[in-house]
Amino acid sequence: MSLKRILAVLALVLIVILLVMLLFFAFTGAKKEYILAVLFCLIVIPTVIYIFIWFTGLTKK
Repeated sequence: MSLKRILAVLALVLIVILLVMLLFFAFTGAKKEYILAVLFCLIVIPTVIYIFIWFTGLTKK
């Protein structure tokens, strides 16, 4: 399995976990800071993983 594929699967798993956490926090009435932290992670973590995937493509050439 290539590093790109592993990072892509990792990104998908993290997105699913974060979405489940977001739904859980929204329906249980958690603090606003928790919900904002999960939303922040939903934006930042996939972006960082995308940059890693892009960088691995640059280093293989």
